[in-house]
Amino acid sequence: MRAIRFLSRSSAMVVILAALVWWLSGPFFHRPVLGGALALEAVIFWVCGLLYTEDYPHHMVTFAGMTVVFGLLGIVVMLPFARHYVMIHGA
Repeated sequence: MRAIRFLSRSSAMVVILAALVWWLSGPFFHRPVLGGALALEAVIFWVCGLLYTEDYPHHMVTFAGMTVVFGLLGIVVMLPFARHYVMIHGA
């Protein structure tokens, strides 16, 4: 139960901060905000896995899997932005 509360509170904070940054940033920076939020969510699941693996050993695969999934999603979302940014500004 503690892990679920930790995940829900930290995910809610990420959503609130990402929504605020999304609103403040221009349309060119919407993809990096989403990619950063997904990467931060991956870190949250990693920390949750470190904190609560002893209490919930049967969820260790879930924490690790969600860390990998959110990390890869963050990379996939950021790749088109990075390519577009390099095309505009040069390497």
